[in-house]
Formats: sequence, structure tokens, C-alpha cells
Amino acid sequence: MLIANYESDQFLIAVIFSSLIIHISIEIIFKNKIVMQKQYLSDNCYNITKQLSKKLEFLSHVDRYIQDANKSGDQKAEKIWKTIQSDEEKHAGLLHDLLATEVKNNRF
Repeated sequence: MLIANYESDQFLIAVIFSSLIIHISIEIIFKNKIVMQKQYLSDNCYNITKQLSKKLEFLSHVDRYIQDANKSGDQKAEKIWKTIQSDEEKHAGLLHDLLATEVKNNRF
């Protein structure tokens, strides 16, 4: 379930798709890194991708938390989940942009 706002949906889909590609790339790099004993991913890029993955995982579940709060009639909890959702979308966007900059500047 994605957010009802179309622009938010597009953003979230783009970020999730980017994250999946990055995650797959990281897995391949780490497997090769173990075999070759050579570092391919900087600590900074690892940290960025790790946290971006965590943000996206949360965002993939938060709609359910909002629905549960709504079903129970807890308006305060629903509002808090929506606030957190909005904040996490912003944070994911910041991390995505930062990672794109790292890749663009060949620091990935």
C-alpha cells in the first residue's frame, strides 16, 4: 500500500527501486570483496545505503500502522504515524540524493 498522494507514490516507488538496485549491487560487491579481499565500498557509502534501506523498509510498513490506528479509533496515534511517515520520506529523500551525489562523484 502506497501513500494516496500520487507524487508521494512516484517518489516512494523511485526511491524503493533505486534502493533495490543499490542493495543488489552491494550484495554483489560484498561477495566479491570477500573473495578478492579488496574494499570496493567506502564506509560512508555503506552507511548511507544501510540507513536508506532501513528508511525504505519502515516506509513499506507504515501505511499498515496508520490503518491499524485508524481502525482502533486512535486519532492521536494515526496523526503521529503520519508525521513520522512524512519525516522518514524526507530522510529517505535526503539519503537518496546524498547517495546519488556520491555515485556521480565516483566515491561509491
